[in-house]
Amino acid sequence: EPERYDGARGHAGLTEQADGSFAVGFAVRVGRTSGTQLARIAGLADEYGRGRIRTTAQQQLIILDVPGDSTDALVAELAADDLPVHPSPFREGTLACTGIEFCKLAIVETKTRAQELYRELERRLPDFPEPVSITVNGCPNSCARFQVADIGFKGSVARGADGEDAEVYQVHLGGHLGAEAALGRKFRGSR
Repeated sequence: EPERYDGARGHAGLTEQADGSFAVGFAVRVGRTSGTQLARIAGLADEYGRGRIRTTAQQQLIILDVPGDSTDALVAELAADDLPVHPSPFREGTLACTGIEFCKLAIVETKTRAQELYRELERRLPDFPEPVSITVNGCPNSCARFQVADIGFKGSVARGADGEDAEVYQVHLGGHLGAEAALGRKFRGSR
């Protein structure tokens, strides 16, 4: 039987490659970046590696083929661009779909909300040691996989007491992947 894996599922950090060079993974702000920042990352991949970059299912990026004696300099350059190689568990584990800004199916904002969420958690729990997966989804279609996150948010719209529609999020707790996979359960009774 395989050993249970409880570590982070992201690729942030330094990973030694078979050839002795390193893959340097870093956290983009819940998948949100700009053309300018991507051009900067491409330049860093050329400068510190062989120009190879990979994307991950956790909305992170990896620069490949970085010599060991260049990793510290690359980590510093990435940190200066708010691309931490050693992010908090909240930043590393937070994932968001494109949301209402770019998806015709979405009914709520996701990217900005997810960034606000991980920043607030970093502020409140600065020494939190455990990996945690948090997903923010803009509709029931589950592009961000809210059912299999430790904490999953599914966007909805509800009519408030004033008769106006408001963004709300259904909360799912305790989902996870792996040998003992389970779907998160809906948190009930909050208002």
